[in-house]
Amino acid sequence: MVKLDKIYTRGGDKGLTSLSDGARVSKDSGRPSAFGEVDELNSLIGILRLNLPGL
Repeated sequence: MVKLDKIYTRGGDKGLTSLSDGARVSKDSGRPSAFGEVDELNSLIGILRLNLPGL
């Protein structure tokens, strides 16, 4: 797991975002999109675990 010590905005105003390795990519590119999908899946799993006994 990657530990992000500092999270702040500033550099994404032109449609780009920085990855943890320092690379700058489009916010619409595959990696940021995949990170968002995994984050949503993780949230759903948490909700299921809270609401379904035995999971």
